[in-house]
Amino acid sequence: MLGYFITVIYLLTTVNQGLCDDGYFWHVTDFHYDPTYETTSLSCKESKVGDQIGTFGDMWCDSPWILIESCVQAMKKFKRNVDFVLWTGDTILHADVEKINHTFNAVILDNTTDVLKAAFPDIPVYATFGNHDAYPTGQFPPNNTLLYNESLARWRSWINDDTQDEDFRNGGFYTVKTSYGIRIVALNTNFYYTPNKLVSPEGDPAGQFAWLTETLGNATDQNEKVIVTAHISPGVTPKPDIPFFSDQNDKLVEILRQFADIIVAMHFGHEHADAFKVLKNTAGVPTAPLFLAPSIAPLRFGPMHNPGVRLVKYDRITGKHIDISQYYLDLNAANRAGVADWKLEYTASDAYNIQDLTASSLTALIDRMEDSDSTEFKTYRKFYYVSPPENLTEDCDWKCHAVIFCGFTEFNLDDVKKCEKKMVSEAIRMTSWKYLYGFLVFVLVTYIHT
Repeated sequence: MLGYFITVIYLLTTVNQGLCDDGYFWHVTDFHYDPTYETTSLSCKESKVGDQIGTFGDMWCDSPWILIESCVQAMKKFKRNVDFVLWTGDTILHADVEKINHTFNAVILDNTTDVLKAAFPDIPVYATFGNHDAYPTGQFPPNNTLLYNESLARWRSWINDDTQDEDFRNGGFYTVKTSYGIRIVALNTNFYYTPNKLVSPEGDPAGQFAWLTETLGNATDQNEKVIVTAHISPGVTPKPDIPFFSDQNDKLVEILRQFADIIVAMHFGHEHADAFKVLKNTAGVPTAPLFLAPSIAPLRFGPMHNPGVRLVKYDRITGKHIDISQYYLDLNAANRAGVADWKLEYTASDAYNIQDLTASSLTALIDRMEDSDSTEFKTYRKFYYVSPPENLTEDCDWKCHAVIFCGFTEFNLDDVKKCEKKMVSEAIRMTSWKYLYGFLVFVLVTYIHT
């Protein structure tokens, strides 16, 4: 009898553990390593060179090697035992095309691959290309290239599936299953990036759309859960604009929306900012969360921002994303102290008071950010720039807020503009009523006192 109860207890414990199995993975992006940082400083703006720049980096420059090493070592320190790493590209510096070449870029990709392998020797890294990883910058042909072939050799031990070779050689995309059964779909969205002159702004470069449809269809048939990853995200940026050719943005969104019910999350880089969106399925229900991770490179294209890297907590069984621990380096403090002290910037659950990172939780958070004066929106703005050394919570007017808010859930530029126009009109109407009400109160008080 005692043995029977022991068996029952064991089985119940096993079942309960199986219902939720927490795992972790890192997402790192946009290293933009500048090997000339301390000499000719090819990436630096504002004519910053030599002793004018900080040891660990400068907000007018791309990353020195010491910044990249400190980031990878911080990842290892904070959480060495992860299930995998997502590395979403843009490892090459921003530099004039005549100052670099394919061989120069290849050494950068080799060095960065090696430092990740050294820190996580037995953990797969699922890498994708950024627009700067090609030479010339942004030029990705839909056929076999030296970059694809060399990178397949670099990353073969991570992909570990020779059935993916043909697709990778032809277009730099692939799919693998993690050891816990979650399917990773790694795309090359640089095909659709408007600066790419080697593809038509219409059609299906390298057959990636057809491949994606088939891959997600097979995943549906096999009851798999999917994480989609790439460098550049579909949708609208806060400028506002879309980084992709319009037709191809809409086609990619259409495919992702069709299979949104099996996509547990999507992870991108490129924007050098901390952001998220939520994609609706074909029934119009918010279903698939989309996350943009901030860059390691501190080079600014607008307001200042610090380097950041994130740790994602997820359920290994369902793929559901539970939390994000966002780490960052206060770059000015690191340069003053001579020590790279990476710290926890926030956890999403605490910062936004949400239980998990599902589409429903994020949609409720978005609803709370409809008010531009809300704590949640001001917090989002601060983290968007990775806790920058200047106040950015007060420089977002009605139009700025409307574009950001509409971009959370709208992935077509025309739809964002319609939403934006409606929100701005409503803000003007409410403000007009506010001033009219104040004027009427003033008149009434004045009349009473006279």
